[in-house]
Amino acid sequence: MTINQLFGDFHEEILNNHKLLMMDFLIQSIPLERRKQTRYLSVAFITDYLANIFPVDEEDIKSYQRQLQMKSAASYIANELLENSIKFNHEAVSYPIKLGLYFFEESLVFVASNCTNNKNLESLINFVQELTISDINELYFLQLEKGAEENSDESRLGFLSMINDYSAKLGWKIETLKEDPEITTVTTMVQLTTELSRT
Repeated sequence: MTINQLFGDFHEEILNNHKLLMMDFLIQSIPLERRKQTRYLSVAFITDYLANIFPVDEEDIKSYQRQLQMKSAASYIANELLENSIKFNHEAVSYPIKLGLYFFEESLVFVASNCTNNKNLESLINFVQELTISDINELYFLQLEKGAEENSDESRLGFLSMINDYSAKLGWKIETLKEDPEITTVTTMVQLTTELSRT
């Protein structure tokens, strides 16, 4: 079955012209015990990269605070996206996990992509549909309860925290790249305004 669907605030034109960097991970090649460290190193690289792209103004003390806030938000979002991509990756398919960073209309745009299986895909679609019709605060507390359940892997609190704590806009693209063997990817887009720290 071929799928090509967009959900939420997903803008394909951003992917075509506004890339700052892209990292690929063939996660099957990384030993299980090294994946967390790999994730931390990758996130640290992204935050340092952003500090270089958005340097502080030594004559404006508030610029230090703005950069710190941006790095904190970027660290959280990149970590959550990469963690989810690894957690829900369909490892039977040899296809890289991707984590990219874009800059578009005063927004930093984080994009993560991974292969998925039908079970994870169905769970994500249900969550996204619930997200579009729910009160975010109510859903946040419902997901907190779900996350507290033993062995619950699907609370997706990170997405809700991005919206609540950083006023981020989220979108998803689900796409079948190949039929036999089937390769279906989920691409998550998170838009973070760089103006968040100027208030």
